[in-house]
Amino acid sequence: MENDDLKKQIDELFRLFKKVVEKYPPDEIPGIDKSQLDQLKAYLSQYEQIKDQFSVEMYGLPNNGMAKHFIEMLTRRLREQLGDDADISDEPAVSEVDVKEKVFESLQTGENYEALIEAIDNELKNKNLSMDQIDDLLDKRQKVLSKISK
Repeated sequence: MENDDLKKQIDELFRLFKKVVEKYPPDEIPGIDKSQLDQLKAYLSQYEQIKDQFSVEMYGLPNNGMAKHFIEMLTRRLREQLGDDADISDEPAVSEVDVKEKVFESLQTGENYEALIEAIDNELKNKNLSMDQIDDLLDKRQKVLSKISK
């Protein structure tokens, strides 16, 4: 449970970094030069691709009080800097299926295939889906199955 909370804090930290990068022109981000900004953008992009496989245990973060404190401090400062823009409410919801689909499209491995099919199947269990949403999910599922069978 503690590891899930830490994972959520890390996700929040990366989300806030992404908002800062989107909000400010590159030369107006306080305390960062162009090469650091390019590196940060690369990290943000890489994290988006691996965040579902990312494990806080892998890096020993659950037992590292300094890392936890640093994550909390950075998150708090980014929230202060962004103000109202830090809120998540204005962001469109991104479904797990969309995320898994992007990962699968970028790297078509058996593991990503299985994760995408599983995400689609889980989403199809949602009783609140409209017929159009169900049709879209079934179309995506069929598209993935046809790519694998080729």
